[in-house]
Amino acid sequence: MDRKKLAAAVAEAERFIARAKALPAPVERQYYHGGGSYVDDGFPPKDGGAIRRASMDLTRSLADLRRPA
Repeated sequence: MDRKKLAAAVAEAERFIARAKALPAPVERQYYHGGGSYVDDGFPPKDGGAIRRASMDLTRSLADLRRPA
């Protein structure tokens, strides 16, 4: 295990966690027809893409960490 690779993996993990914590809270929305409401817990596309990218980068850095030198 290489300290440089370990530091890179930790940095990617911190970036992923920061992206995940920055997600906006779920929003209660009203139905167009009728008087009910529902909770929209979906991710905005920009935020969802950023989280997926951070996740892929973290996965790649962890794979590099496990690879023998």
